[in-house]
Amino acid sequence: MPRSHCLLSCRPVTLMGTALLLLSAAHGQTPTAPSVTPTPPNPAQLPPPTDQPPPEVPLPDPIPLGPGFLISGALDLRTRTADTGRTGGIWANAVELDVQHAISRGGTAHGNVYVQLLAENPPDTGRGSKQDVALGEAYVIYRLPIESDFDSTAYLKIGQFQIPFGLLAVYDPHLLILQPLYSQSLGVRTDFGAAISGRAYGFLNYDLAVTTGTGPDHLYGVPSRVVTFRLGRTFTTRNGVVNVGGSLLQGRLPITDITKNDPYAAELPPSGRVRANRGGFVSKSRIAGDASYGFKRTTARGEIVAGADGDQRVIGFYAEGDYRFGGRLSAALSQSLFVYPLGNSSASRSSAGFTYASSKSLTFRALYQYLRDVPRDEGGQVRHRLTLQVLLRF
Repeated sequence: MPRSHCLLSCRPVTLMGTALLLLSAAHGQTPTAPSVTPTPPNPAQLPPPTDQPPPEVPLPDPIPLGPGFLISGALDLRTRTADTGRTGGIWANAVELDVQHAISRGGTAHGNVYVQLLAENPPDTGRGSKQDVALGEAYVIYRLPIESDFDSTAYLKIGQFQIPFGLLAVYDPHLLILQPLYSQSLGVRTDFGAAISGRAYGFLNYDLAVTTGTGPDHLYGVPSRVVTFRLGRTFTTRNGVVNVGGSLLQGRLPITDITKNDPYAAELPPSGRVRANRGGFVSKSRIAGDASYGFKRTTARGEIVAGADGDQRVIGFYAEGDYRFGGRLSAALSQSLFVYPLGNSSASRSSAGFTYASSKSLTFRALYQYLRDVPRDEGGQVRHRLTLQVLLRF
C-alpha cells in the first residue's frame, strides 16, 4: 500500500530498523498527517512512534484531494506457474485505494483517519478463486498527549490494522510476493481491535494490541480476545543498523494445518486472512524473536517463532537476505520452515527473486520458489513455482 513515510503508525511501510529488502519494497507506509491550514500545501508530519525503515523502492507522494485528504493506491498484476489454484494467465491480485485524512487542531497534526479499500482476486482459497471487495486496514490513530519529559510517545489506534507481531510490527508485506511466516503460523495478518504503540525513553519501541482474532471483515465470526505485545530496539553503528524485537501472542486464531484434504500451506490475500477452509479456530500461543540488519547495499532479516496450537507444539523460522546492485535492480534469497502441531506435518520454502524498479510508480518482480508441503500423516509434495509481478503505484 503506497503511503508516505513512517509517521503515525508503529510500522514502516503501512503502519511499519533499517532500510529493508528488495521484495519488501512494496510495503505500505504509515500515513502522513497533513495540515488542514491553507498553506503550506505539504503535510505536517508527526514524529514516528517507533524506529521504522524507509521503503526499498521510494514511494510516490500521495495525491492531495480536498482539505486534509490524501489518496494513493496500487494495481498488483501477477502470473504464475503452480500445481494448485490459478496456474495461468494474468490476474489482478489486488486493486487498492488508500484514503487518509488528518486530525488536526490549530494547524498541528494530532492523528489520522486511514481507510484502505481492496478489490482482490486471490489464486488460492480452498474452494477455487473468488473475487471480492474488502477493507484492508481501516482505523483511527491519535497521538496521546503524554508528557515529553521522558522522551516518550504513545499512539492509540482503533479499527482494523496489521497486528504487531514479529516482523509484522516493522513492515507491511501485503503487496509482496515474498512472505514470512504469518500465513502458516497465525492465519491472519490484519485484525480488528485497539492498540497502543510508541517509544519509551527515546530508545525502546513498544506495541500492545487487543484484537478479535476473526481477521478483517469477519466480525460475524466467533470473536475472542487476541493479545499481542512486542518490545523492540534499534542500534545504529558504524557497521550498519540493527533492529531486534521480541513478541508474545495469545488467543484464538484460524486453523492453518495442512491435511490430506488441504495439502498445501495456506496463503493470505492482501486483505489479510486465510480464506481456505481449514476447519475453524484454535487457541494459539506464540513467542517470536525478530531481527534485521542493514549495511550499505546489503540487508538481512529474520524471525523465529515457537508456541502451541491447543496443547500441541509448533515452531518455525524465516530468514532473508537481499543485495541492491545500485540503481534500480535488487536480488533476494530466503528460506523458511514451519512445523505444524500434529504428526510430521510441515511447510518449507526456498526462494530467489529479483526486483527492478523503473520508477517510484512502477516495479517489476520475479520470484522462483521450491515448495515442500508435508500434510499430516501423508507424504511430502514438492512443487516448483515461478511468480511474476507488475506493481503500479500512485
